Amino acid sequence: MNNIDALIQEQHQELQWQEPVPFDEFKLPSFNIEIFPNWLRDYVWGVSETTQTPVDAASMVAISVLSTVASKKFYVQVTNEWSESLNTYAIFALPPGNRKSSVFKLFQEPITIQEKIEKERVVNLVREQKAIIKAKQKRIDSLENEYAKSGDESKLSLIQDLTKEVEEESVLTIPRYITGDITPEQLGVLLSENNEKIALLSAEGGGVFSNMAGRYSGNGKANIDIYLNGHTGDFTPIDRIGREPILLNEPCLTIGLFIQPGVIREVPRVFMERGLMQRFLYSFPKSLVGYRKIDPKSIDKEVKSNYLFYMNKLILFQSNESIKLTFDNDAKIDEQQLRRDIENMLKEDEALSDIKEWGSKLAGQIIRIAGLLHVAEHITSNIIEIPEQINSCTFRKAKSLLTYFIEHAKAAFGVMGTDEGIEDAKYLLKVIKRKDSHLVDYRELQMQTRRRFKKAIHLKKVLNDLQERGYIIPKKEGRKTVYEVNPYVYNSG
Repeated sequence: MNNIDALIQEQHQELQWQEPVPFDEFKLPSFNIEIFPNWLRDYVWGVSETTQTPVDAASMVAISVLSTVASKKFYVQVTNEWSESLNTYAIFALPPGNRKSSVFKLFQEPITIQEKIEKERVVNLVREQKAIIKAKQKRIDSLENEYAKSGDESKLSLIQDLTKEVEEESVLTIPRYITGDITPEQLGVLLSENNEKIALLSAEGGGVFSNMAGRYSGNGKANIDIYLNGHTGDFTPIDRIGREPILLNEPCLTIGLFIQPGVIREVPRVFMERGLMQRFLYSFPKSLVGYRKIDPKSIDKEVKSNYLFYMNKLILFQSNESIKLTFDNDAKIDEQQLRRDIENMLKEDEALSDIKEWGSKLAGQIIRIAGLLHVAEHITSNIIEIPEQINSCTFRKAKSLLTYFIEHAKAAFGVMGTDEGIEDAKYLLKVIKRKDSHLVDYRELQMQTRRRFKKAIHLKKVLNDLQERGYIIPKKEGRKTVYEVNPYVYNSG
């Protein structure tokens, strides 16, 4: 240590630095893929390996895709008055360059294959029906003109008969399982055409949030009723200008969105106030960019074949009505204990006290995942004879995700509503830490951060933020500006 360093250390000791005001940083747990049955666990691992993405991403997409297929086919009856459908809302946050589209594509493959098959099966029937309806409508128009001229009551009778035929025609549509960046009104149409069930899955979820916020609405205001009610299956009327309203009795919507972390910071306040964001499960995994293998393994052929086979079984499985799942005695004890645990966490100063509205929905979320795991575990046998009771082992697997979802939700809600300045300050603090010096030069910082802070006024504002939090103190060395760094920056790891 030279004399200058010794002098700086002496001055540091004289300053009696206080611990700085921290940013909300979270050390988040990883997703435990052992909860999945072998055929799905192996595919989750294979997708994660071949795309070089966190297992969290593949795991959460797996849940969303299972939800896409199994919802409305099964539901969980918890008590006489309380049931949970199997649709889920999930947000996975990763920066650009993380191959999000590849992850989605690999999991959606069996669904997109089935959509293509269904399209080929009905496309000609749809065209034929449209032609018939169009011809009848033209005949109605012609008869209306004739009736207007003659007042012939027989023509009025024909008009009424043909109109009734057109209105009562059961309109064929090409079946859909998945959609992406569409407006709330278009979403309502798709739900009405597909047994009131569809999934909104997107690797670019920022656009979906823009639509929710009213990007394409006439008044630019958010219309989020369909998203609120699609989670719970509540009756939803959708009014349309100049057309008949769409009436959805039990809409069932699955949402799975990859977003960039910054998007969550900008969600409209109304999404929080009305409880939309509290309906989501969150995953904020650490990006592997910079640490990825250049030549990763491909997905094992047998693993992929199993995934396609079992998902296809679930897609093709049909029942006259939704199958009710319940808990066996041991699972019921576990489920009630889960609710007691969560209730205690909602108390002041406990784990969920700052996110009570989200926490109040957590038991239902875990129950939905238990239902999905139960279905996934039993597609390997005769799915027609799937057990109608969820056992304790399966429920405990779902329950094991409790801490994961709580910690990631805290991270998500900690980011919502913060401004970009916080992220800039975190970035600059990392630059300072890498210098590993108790004294940093302003000009050096300016050179090293010029790509992010293009104007000096921007950098100075962020430096002021760090100063206010107690991380640095400005000093003058002649005409130079330098910053002393709080020792806590290095001692805190």
